[in-house]
Amino acid sequence: MAVALVAVAVWAVATGIDASATGWMVMTLAMSLPGLVLGSIITRRFPLHWVGALLSVAGLIMLGIGVYDTYLAAAQQHPSMPVSAVLVSLTQGSWMLLYLPWALMLLVFPAGRFETRFDRNLARCLILIAVVFGILVSVGAGRYVTGFQESYRWTSPIPGADLGAALLLPVFLVLLAFCALRLLRRFRSSDPEAKNQIRWLVVAGLSVPATLLLCWAGYLINGHASIVVYGLLSMNVLIPSAIGVAILRSDLFDAGRVLVSFFAFFLVLGLAIALTALLMRWPGVADQSSAMLTVAGVVLGTVGVASLYPRIRRVVGRVFYAEHERLMDALSIFGSQVLEGGAKPTDLEAALRNATEDSGLRLGYLEPGGSIYHDAHGMGLEMAEGVVVMLTGRPIGLILPVESRVLAFNADVIRKIAPMVETGRQQLELAAALTEVEASRARLLMAAHHERQRLERDLHDGAQQRLMALGMGLRRIQRQLPDGNEKLRSALDESVAELGTAVAELRQLAHGIRPSALDEGLPAALRQLSGRSPTPLSLTISEPLPVVPEMVAATAYFVASEAVHNAAKHSNAQRITVTLDRHGNGLRLCVSDDGCGGARQIAGGGLTGLEDRVKALGGSLGIASVLGRGTTLEAVLPCA
Repeated sequence: MAVALVAVAVWAVATGIDASATGWMVMTLAMSLPGLVLGSIITRRFPLHWVGALLSVAGLIMLGIGVYDTYLAAAQQHPSMPVSAVLVSLTQGSWMLLYLPWALMLLVFPAGRFETRFDRNLARCLILIAVVFGILVSVGAGRYVTGFQESYRWTSPIPGADLGAALLLPVFLVLLAFCALRLLRRFRSSDPEAKNQIRWLVVAGLSVPATLLLCWAGYLINGHASIVVYGLLSMNVLIPSAIGVAILRSDLFDAGRVLVSFFAFFLVLGLAIALTALLMRWPGVADQSSAMLTVAGVVLGTVGVASLYPRIRRVVGRVFYAEHERLMDALSIFGSQVLEGGAKPTDLEAALRNATEDSGLRLGYLEPGGSIYHDAHGMGLEMAEGVVVMLTGRPIGLILPVESRVLAFNADVIRKIAPMVETGRQQLELAAALTEVEASRARLLMAAHHERQRLERDLHDGAQQRLMALGMGLRRIQRQLPDGNEKLRSALDESVAELGTAVAELRQLAHGIRPSALDEGLPAALRQLSGRSPTPLSLTISEPLPVVPEMVAATAYFVASEAVHNAAKHSNAQRITVTLDRHGNGLRLCVSDDGCGGARQIAGGGLTGLEDRVKALGGSLGIASVLGRGTTLEAVLPCA
């Protein structure tokens, strides 16, 4: 049909028409092409989809109007060309047909079908009103568009037909509003993908008020509305193009951002034009002095209105892009919670899940130089289609939402998320480094413990036994000496005594490395320690104690030994108290004295060394020392 219409138009142009009619034909052809081409493509890909058919109908109507006007222009130049009076009369109200396909589009988009009986009945009413309006206008007493068309009335005017046609106009307007409301209702109940498709239609629909604004601007600037032709051209190109993108490639761009920006821009533009029109019609504006004030008022008013753009954009976003604004608000709240200490940066995944209502969302972090994303628990993420978070041109994270929610993470959201992801990634790296340091310290402590065990065993089973054997050998030699060798006998006695002293010192050294009493348990080792203290020591052990691992027992003993030694050597204490009891699943060891106090930790000091040993096992060491009030040292060690 389109080819036939174009052929008729070419024939009419060839017969000879004026330049304005030719220009109008070219423009209507250009306005019809997007609908015809995209409608054909969508219909081929989705045969049961009404969107393609409606686009084709819209293109055919626009092309038909252009061909009809071109034919009448040719017939006006050549009276011999046949003209149908019925057709001329019925097309006087054909302007409603321009709105009809787009109104029906609002009822079937984006699913491509009527979803409720109400929508189908609304479509029937629209079609019926367009047909009845065309008939009433054709038989009414109102003048036709041109005098040439007026001469082709097919019947005499019928009284009341014009009134009936006028009454149908507000009904038609109300039904158009209902179509828009039905689309808005579907938007609110649709999934994110359908919402993005509907936004494309709304973005394109903004060309309608933009055309109206152009019309007003034309009256203000030139005194006529000829500039509106460019608005009509853009409207008939943008709407089919946006619908085609929504159906064929809805993920090509983020329609929400485009919609919010355009809508806010048109609101600001409309306010600026309204302000300009108001000032231009102000009394006395024709005076030169008043004109200058008017220009100044227009400039200042336009600047003031433009300054409202961010706020208007945010308000519009809350209506047409609510999920995006909700996500941005949630990220702002989460950022504040992190700064106030109410949340950790690694809680970002949970915050995104709540904001997007996507319980399956995953957030991965990329280590520097790595290629695998890990979540906050160190689990690797399977590589899938997701949203890569970039910072300074390098990837730092990966968001894996469900497919229908990918568009929620646009450039604005990613820019806001990126610093949070980087902070979380650095926190995870620091936590991993601290864990490795703690593990390394524990390994070093364990190695030192095993080395002390080996030294204690070597001293006891090696050097100590050899010295004792040497002493026994010297005694045998002494017994075999003949009488009269008192000098030599005395020398041997001295040597044996020296060996005994060496063995005692060696035993004391071996006991300092690791007391053998630990083989009988920590309580036995502490009792032995209390018996050797030069300062009176009170030992309290609260039973029952948990099962104490060897490393914990050795650390507790050395903490007690060092604390007792320091109290006896440096504090001039008169009494020392040692308490050992259960603390949850661990041990609590408390050593206190009534000495001079003033003990403090210094780098490389004994107390710092004790704290390092305790923390290496995951415990804690607390020291309270006040001058003149003694010192209390408390160590808590986990046993599980």
